[in-house]
Amino acid sequence: VIVINTCGFIESAKEEAINTILEMAEYKQGRCKYLIAMGCLVERYKDELEKALPEVDLFIKYSEYNNIWEQIESVIGKVGEDEEDEKLDFMDRVVSTGENFAYLRIAEGCDNRCTFCAIPYIRGKYISRKFEDVIEEAKMLAKSGIKELIVIAQDTTKYGEFISSYFAWVSLPQQKGRVNELEEMTKKEEKNR
Repeated sequence: VIVINTCGFIESAKEEAINTILEMAEYKQGRCKYLIAMGCLVERYKDELEKALPEVDLFIKYSEYNNIWEQIESVIGKVGEDEEDEKLDFMDRVVSTGENFAYLRIAEGCDNRCTFCAIPYIRGKYISRKFEDVIEEAKMLAKSGIKELIVIAQDTTKYGEFISSYFAWVSLPQQKGRVNELEEMTKKEEKNR
């Protein structure tokens, strides 16, 4: 199985994604049985891609990630033995940045609708994560030894704007105790290594 994660933001990224899909399709003549394309390009152009690229066995839109296993199994069959289907969860992620830092997503989407930008069409409306969920993920990352968290979103300045009880980054000085708690967790983890 070959899975290609695509980008649909700028023209050169779209071209690169299409070229990669076509390049990987060549492997279907050999060991590869299934070719799956997913990500932002698929989110924006799934119908067109399905017509233009019959080599791809499955297209998964970004907004369909919550039922990703159901879709994959519908094409390649049951994966594993009687495993309970699980939804994707921020707490069950692979940190690919190394052991010192990690990205911490606080929101998804964008409402700005800039004329040059495709993000609202790809990622949808701006949605902040609950503050408690962000802190829980930060604690989990700190416990695993991560020392630096890089807060990311399409627009970090809008965090919490529509979730009145979670308007947290504005009151960041009040969260100093939580930051200290994360630092202490990291120190404890270093001592245990």
